[in-house]
Amino acid sequence: MLSDRYKYDKKETIELNKLQHKIRDSAIYKLESGEYKLEKVKCLCGGSDFKKLAEKDRYGLPVETVICSNCGLVSTNPRMTQDSYNKFYDYEYRRLYVGRDEPDEQFIYEQYCHGEQIYEFVKSFIKCDARILEIGCGAGGILKFFKEK
Repeated sequence: MLSDRYKYDKKETIELNKLQHKIRDSAIYKLESGEYKLEKVKCLCGGSDFKKLAEKDRYGLPVETVICSNCGLVSTNPRMTQDSYNKFYDYEYRRLYVGRDEPDEQFIYEQYCHGEQIYEFVKSFIKCDARILEIGCGAGGILKFFKEK
């Protein structure tokens, strides 16, 4: 199931700027040195038989994506421990994902435009009094579009 494109080679599959390369390399070092600890977990269905889909993420980080043989849920496994995730999100994630130290107006605008695309795709399923929950909403640009609608 594992395509050559997703084998771990420390190479990204998207274009990264200099800051993103620096942050990615720092995160790889922390993963490889054990500073960021990993844990194997069972699937939400209770299953523990997984097939590997990828050995890296789009940034080139050694993150395994697997599919549960029992229910088909796709997840990261092994994954970082909660403490390691907390550190990663505090120190690396934003700069790796955004490519800047802080989200700026351009980034929020891009999210806002993406919110419009999502809205157009799902609007026939949304009732006018619906509540929207976005998990991992970033800087909030997508939600801003939904709020205005």
